[in-house]
Amino acid sequence: MAKINNTIQIDIHGMTVDEALKLLREQVKNAPRWIEKIVVVHGYNRGTALKEAIPKLRNPRIKEIAPSFLNDGETVIWLCC
Repeated sequence: MAKINNTIQIDIHGMTVDEALKLLREQVKNAPRWIEKIVVVHGYNRGTALKEAIPKLRNPRIKEIAPSFLNDGETVIWLCC
């Protein structure tokens, strides 16, 4: 996990869907209020299970979950205050 400015980047390569969702739920829940987005690196060459699971996350802080326009192997979770 890396923090850059208002962004957290989390790499979930190699995780199961359950492991990845648990980690992402914890990160969304515990993210400081100044964090605006979480970039999730899931890859795309070996299947789409992780990519397809991310939009199922639910939390009042999640404003939007969208694919990255820069990288097919990333999804962006936009957070509100």
